[in-house]
Amino acid sequence: RSLFMMISVVIIGVVVSYVYIISAVLSGSSNFVAPPWMFSEVGSDGNRKETSWPDSRSSAGMVSRDSTSLTQKRHGIIWEVPPLGSEMPPREAFKLTKELVQKRVKNNIIVVTFGNLAFMDFILNWVKHLTDMGIDNLIVGALDSKVLKALYWKGIPVFDMDIQLDSDDFGWGTQKFNKMGREKVSLINALLPFGFEILMSDSDTVWLKNPLPYLARYPEADLLTSTDQITPTVSDDQLEDWTL
Repeated sequence: RSLFMMISVVIIGVVVSYVYIISAVLSGSSNFVAPPWMFSEVGSDGNRKETSWPDSRSSAGMVSRDSTSLTQKRHGIIWEVPPLGSEMPPREAFKLTKELVQKRVKNNIIVVTFGNLAFMDFILNWVKHLTDMGIDNLIVGALDSKVLKALYWKGIPVFDMDIQLDSDDFGWGTQKFNKMGREKVSLINALLPFGFEILMSDSDTVWLKNPLPYLARYPEADLLTSTDQITPTVSDDQLEDWTL
């Protein structure tokens, strides 16, 4: 009998929690916030496909009633997708220029990653972790036209690297993979003349903590880099000892 009551309590608790969550999502007075990218899909051609939502919140997808609860931007909100029925700007509008990057810069710092359509999930994950930490001074380089379209329709700041590599996974160590690595260096060289502090990151990394305050501790450094070394050479949070 006691076991039956325990199981009943658990089932009732699950049902009540489910009803509460659904009510919070559908309630017009709710503070529930969900970024628009959760309710739009991108096809293999990079174009957006809208998914339905029970009520009409916005022509651009689900947007919080309190827009400040999303990551507010001086030059636009990340994850705020373009309005339905709008047309994508011409490709020339995504050319890498100082003016384009300046729109995302904060405290003279710009955080950059890049990828092709095969890395779309990695890119979305990367942007999500950064925006969750309040880092909005970011921009993504598109290695192909499909990922350029896909990121634009997701509301993610993007620029055209004008390389036109394949949209498929290159595979580690292949000729195209190595070319992508060289393009990373070329991208840094293209950004440096703009005069901004650049933080370059691969898109298949996960940021668990904001590194900007740590990097700011070393203003005298011309270059700071991380490695795949998993064994620390210091016992605190100082820079690694490269002489070991």
